[in-house]
Amino acid sequence: MDKKSLAEMLNALGNEHSLKILATLAECECYVSELAKEVGISRPLLYLHLKKLENAGLVENEIRHFEEPPYTKKYYKAKNFELVLSLSRIKEIVKKE
Repeated sequence: MDKKSLAEMLNALGNEHSLKILATLAECECYVSELAKEVGISRPLLYLHLKKLENAGLVENEIRHFEEPPYTKKYYKAKNFELVLSLSRIKEIVKKE
């Protein structure tokens, strides 16, 4: 992990909405409208958090096609990860660059 990746991950995890989104997606895949209702936030705010979580490599999406409206839905799911962080690990990551 490099300094930029660590900062992106911590930034994405540094919000209660993002944590709730991630916890929800850890249980099941959801499409945007469903996820917004489940988490209790607006779709624009949800997209903001999902973008941060995607950039940090914590969630991924898949577009699925259907024969009836809405013809496409974007589903999100959590990616498995483990974050072990200590002061010495931060120092090690920062000194690499």
